Amino acid sequence: MGCSCCNFDDGDQVMRQMPESDASSQAVEVLSTCSGASAEGTSAKTLQATRVVSASHSATAAQRSIQTAAGADVELDGQKLPSSKLLLVVCGILALTGTALHIFAGESAAWAASLCSVGASALGMYLIYPEVAEAIKKRRVDINILMVVAVLGALALGDFSEAGVVVFLFCVGEWLEGFAIDRNRRSISALLELTPPQVQVIRQGRTLETSPEQIRVGEIIIVKPGSRIPLDGTITEGTSLIDEAAITGESVPVEKSAGSAVYSGALNVSDFLRIKTSATVEDSTLARIVELVRISQLQRSPYERFINRFARYYTPAVLVAAVLVALVVPSLGMMGLADLGGFDVWVYRALSMLVVACPCALVIATPVSIVCAMARAARSGIIVKGGAFLELAAKIDAIAFDKTGTLTQGAGLNRNELRDELRPEAAEVMDRLKAMHVRHTVMLTGDKQTVAAAIGHKAHVDQVHAELLPEQKLDWLRTLKQKYGHVAMVGDGINDAPALALADVGIAMGALGTDTAIEAADVALMEDSLAGLPRFFKLARKTVATIKINIAFALVIKVIVLALTVVGAASMWVAILADTGVLLAVLLFSMRLLRIRL
Repeated sequence: MGCSCCNFDDGDQVMRQMPESDASSQAVEVLSTCSGASAEGTSAKTLQATRVVSASHSATAAQRSIQTAAGADVELDGQKLPSSKLLLVVCGILALTGTALHIFAGESAAWAASLCSVGASALGMYLIYPEVAEAIKKRRVDINILMVVAVLGALALGDFSEAGVVVFLFCVGEWLEGFAIDRNRRSISALLELTPPQVQVIRQGRTLETSPEQIRVGEIIIVKPGSRIPLDGTITEGTSLIDEAAITGESVPVEKSAGSAVYSGALNVSDFLRIKTSATVEDSTLARIVELVRISQLQRSPYERFINRFARYYTPAVLVAAVLVALVVPSLGMMGLADLGGFDVWVYRALSMLVVACPCALVIATPVSIVCAMARAARSGIIVKGGAFLELAAKIDAIAFDKTGTLTQGAGLNRNELRDELRPEAAEVMDRLKAMHVRHTVMLTGDKQTVAAAIGHKAHVDQVHAELLPEQKLDWLRTLKQKYGHVAMVGDGINDAPALALADVGIAMGALGTDTAIEAADVALMEDSLAGLPRFFKLARKTVATIKINIAFALVIKVIVLALTVVGAASMWVAILADTGVLLAVLLFSMRLLRIRL
């Protein structure tokens, strides 16, 4: 067990998620894109090159923490380790038994108490051994090294019960972290499970049953009522209600008949359908969504990169400070300069410092919040390509909109003229965005001024710029960025690719089944509606607020307990309880994002 998020460099984490067969051939590409990351949107756009990452699992520390959280056996360097959940339970029983004997039985059971506590310490050290070995191999001081030093020091001082309890509570905190990671991993697994294991296909006039992987493009498949559609395609026979909530977030089923496009993962509600497939399992809409969600969870946000850089220097600094506290202060007494206590007192306080100073809660604060938010967004039909875009979206002051296909539903006949029809939700969406303190909205279109002005007025857009060439749209975007700072662009993802790329956050709407739309933008609204836009910005603001609260809370508690520890007002027990308590609070507070109403 171990804090997987603490143990990877930016490129290292991405590479460890790749299958071993692909890692060597694609290492240069992935590592170069990751190492060039900066704190703003440009870095996140560069990180989109990590689409090379596949779905395969690898035996890494991150995967071990996920597997152990689920109670699975783990293989390390060819050796199969027993379930960490069982070992953790045994460790807890021994630690608590040793402490109880020490408190209530006194000297009469001193040997039994010491034996239980030492056993608990040994089991706890065994549980964190893989991460300690990894840190030593890479010559890196991390929280696992701090914990080993603290436990060994407590044992050397004869504080057996404290050593056992400290390492047990540390492992509990790490298990809670792994549990949170596993819960979010299951959000991806739930998407994968939308593909049915068997499909009925018509071949040579006969109906056969086979796996979706065996279906070729252009074959006719049969989908029964109540079954998931396994592959993208076009209905050739039948009319039915199709529930696309798993993909678009839209809970109301839509009626589709012959000639209508349908997508993998959607639910056939009411009638039998014959569908001509247009994609294989690997190229289906559902597969693309799963891949994007998985890759986005590997990408680090600016907050996360900052905290990891901070922890890289903070952890060794804490170790040096603890050594100074343990050696310098009692040395002053030996020289007759001050009588503040002996070495045993200050070594104990230094070890307690190491425990409370563990940056685990700080390091986990951002990635857990980001992963929870992206999982929540995916359930609402919003695909975010990285945590950086959530952070940038929280800063957006101005939003530019394309007209045709974005604010309008496309061309329609009105009084013998070819006119666009305003989306019914457009005005309400604009009002909600302004209520969320978006300072300025603007429509950029190549349409005529009179038509654009009428649409803009009905849509409650602040400003309209019409009759624009593509390069003029880019000029206006640059002007908006100079005036307002952070600007988002909303378009259909096909004709607006340059503008979507230039904006701090490019948002493609109606991206369901459209490769270009998903590729062009930083955020994809799968539903063909603007309704997901305020939901996305609300989630982004809630996510950033959660991260800031997590970091502030963790820092304040650590500073207070650290000060109490140095002056001798807090024992090692208090230190580890505070550290584990802060970690648990951060995890629970972050996981609220999974259930937030949008």
